[in-house]
Amino acid sequence: MERLMNVKEAAELLNVSEMTIRRWTNSGALNCYRVGGKRERRFRVQDLQKYLDKLSSRSTEAAELIPLGGGNPFVPDGLHLTHLCMNLSESLDIGSAYLREGLARKETVLLVAGKANLDKFINCLELSGVDVGMARSQGRLYISHGAEAPHDMAVVISQTIAAAKGRFRLFGDMTWVKEKKWRLEATRQLEEMGNNFLNTFGRLYLCQYPLASFSGEELMMVAETHKYTLYKGTLQKSPYFTIN
Repeated sequence: MERLMNVKEAAELLNVSEMTIRRWTNSGALNCYRVGGKRERRFRVQDLQKYLDKLSSRSTEAAELIPLGGGNPFVPDGLHLTHLCMNLSESLDIGSAYLREGLARKETVLLVAGKANLDKFINCLELSGVDVGMARSQGRLYISHGAEAPHDMAVVISQTIAAAKGRFRLFGDMTWVKEKKWRLEATRQLEEMGNNFLNTFGRLYLCQYPLASFSGEELMMVAETHKYTLYKGTLQKSPYFTIN
């Protein structure tokens, strides 16, 4: 059964006050469901996305192509894609190049990685000449170890986007979900949020899955929830992508 969000959670995701959420629902602009004896408001993620789409004045013309970095392919703006990597060396090369590109382009960058690999990505950035401490103090680089639940992680992402000045890019070393002991459906829920709520023009999401760390069932979920896959240096559309 789909989990509905309450007023507080909807406000956190949209980065507005709870009063604003209530005003939008009272006017009929934002769809909500009334539950329980107190008729409390509840929201579907898809309805929140639809409302944001209505508020957006951005053109729906063809998206700008954005460099992933490090000689890797250019991708459409607003894309949520995955990188299936063979080993740790490839993971660090692609991930650090992607992060460096974002910082070089003056984007706001969010690095999400577990405790096992976070220091490795930071070391790669510093060895390539990035002053990580300065980037963080300037509000251009944010770091997270991941969250305990999909909604909590979505809030972290949404709040970082709200603090961003200009474009935003996220890199997730998805082994962090293993450290948090997430079930498959929790990871799927977060990835679907990346398609249905969080992605739009001006944002880029790269979720990295090391092949040795995930089961066949988990990797099938990855193929179903990401429109494009980067594998062995080649970017391809996923024939299994199922999100409209």
